[in-house]
Amino acid sequence: MLHVFRCLLALAGLVLWAATSRAQSTAGYGDWQLHLPTNRPLRLADAGDRVYVATESNFYFLDKKLNTTQVLSRRDGLNDVGVVALAYDSVTQQTVLAYKNTNVDILQPNGRVRNLNDVLRKPIQGSKVINQVSIGAGKAYLSTSFGLVAIDLEKLEITDTYSNIGPGGTVVAVYDAAVANGNLFAATSVGLLRGALTSNLLDYRNWTQYIPVPLSANPAQLAYRTLAAYAGQVYAGVEANGVFKYISGNPGSWQLVPNTYAAQFRTLRSSSAGVLVVDDNAGVRRIDGNGAVTTVVPPTGGTFTQDAVRSRDGSYYVANYNLGLQRVQPGSAQAPETFVANGPETSLAFSILADARSNKVNVFTGGYSERYVPSGFRAGFYEFANGQWTNFTSATLPSLTDFPNPLSPVRGTRTPDGTLYVGNNGGGLLEWKGPGQFRQFGDGTPPGSPLLGTFGLKERVEVTDVAADATGLVWVVNRHLRPGNSGLFILDPVATTWRTIPWVSGLETLERIALDDNGYAWVSVARKTDPTNAALGIFAIDPAPVSPNPPRFFTTASGLPDNQVYELAKDRRGSIWAATIKGVAVFNDPNGPFDPNAGFTLPFVTRGEGTGFPVLFTEAVRTLAVDGGDRKWFGTDNGLWLFSPDADEALLHFTTANSPLPSNRIVDVKVNDKTGEVWVATDAGVVAYRGAASITEGTPTCAAVFPNPVRADFTGTMGITGLANNALVKITDVAGHLVYATTANGGTVTWNMNNPNGQRVRSGVYLVLTSDADGKNTCVSKVAVLSK
Repeated sequence: MLHVFRCLLALAGLVLWAATSRAQSTAGYGDWQLHLPTNRPLRLADAGDRVYVATESNFYFLDKKLNTTQVLSRRDGLNDVGVVALAYDSVTQQTVLAYKNTNVDILQPNGRVRNLNDVLRKPIQGSKVINQVSIGAGKAYLSTSFGLVAIDLEKLEITDTYSNIGPGGTVVAVYDAAVANGNLFAATSVGLLRGALTSNLLDYRNWTQYIPVPLSANPAQLAYRTLAAYAGQVYAGVEANGVFKYISGNPGSWQLVPNTYAAQFRTLRSSSAGVLVVDDNAGVRRIDGNGAVTTVVPPTGGTFTQDAVRSRDGSYYVANYNLGLQRVQPGSAQAPETFVANGPETSLAFSILADARSNKVNVFTGGYSERYVPSGFRAGFYEFANGQWTNFTSATLPSLTDFPNPLSPVRGTRTPDGTLYVGNNGGGLLEWKGPGQFRQFGDGTPPGSPLLGTFGLKERVEVTDVAADATGLVWVVNRHLRPGNSGLFILDPVATTWRTIPWVSGLETLERIALDDNGYAWVSVARKTDPTNAALGIFAIDPAPVSPNPPRFFTTASGLPDNQVYELAKDRRGSIWAATIKGVAVFNDPNGPFDPNAGFTLPFVTRGEGTGFPVLFTEAVRTLAVDGGDRKWFGTDNGLWLFSPDADEALLHFTTANSPLPSNRIVDVKVNDKTGEVWVATDAGVVAYRGAASITEGTPTCAAVFPNPVRADFTGTMGITGLANNALVKITDVAGHLVYATTANGGTVTWNMNNPNGQRVRSGVYLVLTSDADGKNTCVSKVAVLSK
């Protein structure tokens, strides 16, 4: 091996630098990318040339000059997910973001992000929520469930927290704030409060309480939620009444502005032309300095306006919950312009298909309950390719001749020619080659289709899983609950012919499928409400027309930790893994599944957390996936786990507390073996993690190095893909001194730029020398590392 590497070192000078500088993904190794919907906007901030948009699931900005959008996430320096409030300060040119977990980021004009996590870390009894961010007198005020938090926008630090400011020093919830004429105003759960900024506002006695209309006896019906300051005046939206303006005096009073009634105000916004009033029914109205009220953005029937800002050119940017971000020119006959950043149409995600051959990822939006009640959704499916999402839905393809909009698409597979097959839990099987190029298979339609409707209902054909083999045949699992009839079929798409696997008891209630290296099918029986039901378990089936192997049925008596199975998968060594309601099991007996003495075994943790116990034996493991390094990814209700190839050591555990996962309930996980990306579906949407394992097909190229060069401020992980699978790797400096040695995870190797002593290497060019175990399929790559 040493001789091989010396030869490689001699050839290193022949490697083209350009070949090493390309990367397959913009996400760094160990980085996350959010793939959440960018529609349904809730909050806006006008930052001059940009409009920042916080949506129900995502955060992005519109470049006004280029009319382009860009989604922002941790990859861009943000420190959290779920923006719930934001505001722009024109003096310091900073944008303040508040997240749903109460973390706070400040976007600075130089592109840097300053994080203030004081509120996040502060222990609070009861709820801890940030309702709004307001700017005034050089500070940003966070209106929270426990009071007001003041941030100095010059020092970028929290200066004060006003909590016990209610009558008698009680804690009040604050919903909005405004500053005018040296006074700080707060819309709270006890009415409107005012305090002079020159006084000690930590003392509740320095706050004056106003209740222009009586407080409701029902605490859920809060009247005081919105404030705005304009031209030295403060305006308050009082729900089910109207907008009130503060009249200075001692103690001062609030006067109703005529023609401003609203049952519920969404927000009040100050602008250069007056106060913008946003509510559900009246669109956007403006109160000018004389108190005149005009409608500047008419309401759109059947939609909800959440927020609005006025741009310097006089146009209005409107957050329409149903239609997206819109730009409206008042008085113009031109229809509003609509902007939506690229992304999936909704956060619905029941399963994922990550196909390495086509390098496409599909998300299926249907689903069913634990008791197999169909979701009833006709929300289509989404496809990610070449960095862009395409939504195949009735909204994007309204004609049924283009898209049949099947009922509850749940899972998919691709044949070697790239054709997508979608199993629909109620809508049968869909063969999809693109808009207008599809076939549907249901109960007796077209003639020859063996699929059966559940309980005999032809309109309810439940296809719960599909799988394609290397020859292009498609296995179809049809759960129909009709004893005596098989629910496992094989479709030949070219000949449009079907084979039916002969029925044995249980084949009418199947759910999941995996194909092994011997051509056998492993299928699980659908879970039922009674966990002791003896009919639950896993079938191993030999599909040969004349087979000496009758179906073999596996249960807890055959080694399973529980008979309720969520998913099956084949690993790189040909073993079959089962995710169950009580952990996982693996079948790796060399005698094969039809040996009566062969069975599943429980992998035990021998290193690290959980040592001495079966893997995740207390967890319902709802999904599993195998990456290019044969490592196992498990999805649970308590986050996402990465285990070693034998599952004897937990390597990573991601939750909402230490990652951008939008939820800890993992619905599905799949790996794109081409890129190493781990795609994760949660019950709140989809994210992707740039894993450090991939599969190299064909001759190794070792051409994809990312990042290259590695800059001095880079603290992540450098990686090279395209290596021989499980390659031996050595990294040296140009003088041949070894600085790192390892084995690749599949076709990928990563390096943290440290030497054997744990110190970052010096600036310079480093050579990555790789070969397979036989000293063949060699690769030489260069990477430039800059250190401080």
